[in-house]
Amino acid sequence: MFGLLKVGKRRLIALLICFAIIVTICLLASRAKTPRSVDIGGKNYSLRAEDDAVIAAFCEACGYPDCQQISDREITVPKHWNETYLQYNELQKAQGFDLTPFKGKSAREFVFAVSDNTYLTLLISEKSIIAAHICDSDGGGMRGIQQETAP
Repeated sequence: MFGLLKVGKRRLIALLICFAIIVTICLLASRAKTPRSVDIGGKNYSLRAEDDAVIAAFCEACGYPDCQQISDREITVPKHWNETYLQYNELQKAQGFDLTPFKGKSAREFVFAVSDNTYLTLLISEKSIIAAHICDSDGGGMRGIQQETAP
């Protein structure tokens, strides 16, 4: 009954090594889809978000040096997207982001007040900014960060 499971020690080690290599390649390929920088106003800015200082520098690069964080919450990017999420991802793609690799994964949503009626929202996963947008205080008027100019 267990004769089918007889595998030599060398063959088993070789199979395990092959499996580990395949898993590593898959992990590296999924991370390769995450952009490392984005162009804002003709300048290239890092999307790394290791700490508050780096996030504040990104906000400043977007033209908001004095923004105030008003919320920080855990979210999950939906696995299955409705029309609204498809449109949102198109907005993100237009500015160099793509949420497709993050379907079903968790992220942090940071919202910053940049004026009396405007908010900057950043989605961060694995210490990288994966999405960004500007919207009015009522949640309307959503637009990309590159469409903004400094106040």
